Amino acid sequence: MPQPLPSLFGRFTAILRDHDHLAQTLRELRVMCAAIADGRDALPSELAPARLIGELRDDLAEHFEAEESDEYFGVVVDEEPALRSQIAALKWEHLAMLRAVDALVRLAEDRSRWPQLPLPTRDLISQLERHERAESVLLRNLFSSAAGREK
Repeated sequence: MPQPLPSLFGRFTAILRDHDHLAQTLRELRVMCAAIADGRDALPSELAPARLIGELRDDLAEHFEAEESDEYFGVVVDEEPALRSQIAALKWEHLAMLRAVDALVRLAEDRSRWPQLPLPTRDLISQLERHERAESVLLRNLFSSAAGREK
């Protein structure tokens, strides 16, 4: 009979769905960056920088708030207090990334500054991807610890 999943596993399902939505937004941002870097004068509405970056800002704020809640990172700390410093580092990265996207929002509001968007946007995308991998490692460590305690 297979081992049951840790009871807290279900609490992370919504966060994982957020990750999928963010991945779609990041793909669209990459296309936007390529279009701007190619020097296109007009972008289709779905690639409008102010819309895409504003949506990213809203999504990240909501996503990070959910992760930092007692139901997510709080559960991780309760289950495995040794992960507290890793969680603190992830929370700091949340703040840094929100500041970075705020700077992108300001650039996106001014059409004449769009050529400045691709480099910092791509940097932020890379940072988000590294951050998501770090969160995956954190959860893997949590579930490994929980499985080890059940043996």
